[in-house]
Amino acid sequence: MNNEEPPRPNGLPNGSNAPFIDTKDIDGKTINLKKLLEEYNGVLIDFFRGNW
Repeated sequence: MNNEEPPRPNGLPNGSNAPFIDTKDIDGKTINLKKLLEEYNGVLIDFFRGNW
């Protein structure tokens, strides 16, 4: 069994703006960052890495 982790991308520099994305939540509902920002004053995006 290989327990080595794959290489990770560098990600965004601190203080940069997140790109506008379309994704799905855990219920399969589409999420659009641009639409969320039109509705709310800000959006918190929490990235986490899971190793299941």
